[in-house]
Amino acid sequence: MHQSDDPMAGKAGAHTGAIMQLGYVVADMDAALAHWTRDLGVGPFVVTSRIEFAELRHRGTPINIHQSVALASWNGMQIELIQQVSGDDSLFTRFLARRGGGLHHVCLTTDDMDRDLAAWRARGVGILMDGITVAGIRFAYLDSDPDDQGRVIEIVQPTPGLTRFFARLAQLSTDWDGTDPIRHL
Repeated sequence: MHQSDDPMAGKAGAHTGAIMQLGYVVADMDAALAHWTRDLGVGPFVVTSRIEFAELRHRGTPINIHQSVALASWNGMQIELIQQVSGDDSLFTRFLARRGGGLHHVCLTTDDMDRDLAAWRARGVGILMDGITVAGIRFAYLDSDPDDQGRVIEIVQPTPGLTRFFARLAQLSTDWDGTDPIRHL
């Protein structure tokens, strides 16, 4: 496709993938898991009690947080539940204080984080929080929602291991018979 034929040419995120995940910040992981599995029939959720970060910054300042994450696939869309258990002030604690929890962000994947962040910066959209996990996964939450309406954009550059994990989540959902709705890593 020629650049002139591409309706996304020149737009921020033009190379970023489609929305693949809805991220919810929750105050109580157990209550959130019960709601999603029992009331909505989503599952199974794979829960990681602590995400380990090699680097983590909030508005450019290094921070340290302890967060739990639960992931499931729902008809091809990932549902992510995040509970910050302790640590420094972050976009999660601020969202909880202002909104009490709920839909916080949508997640897109990229094969070139630097290119996509530069495109967003060119449009005046900066980074709220970014970092890299100890597993080598780069991510950035963009300052795209000053009113806390669930419109923060997260961009993730998946590693081969994360890509395999996402495929496994989708398969777990497809095969799920309603038993064992919460699985811990």
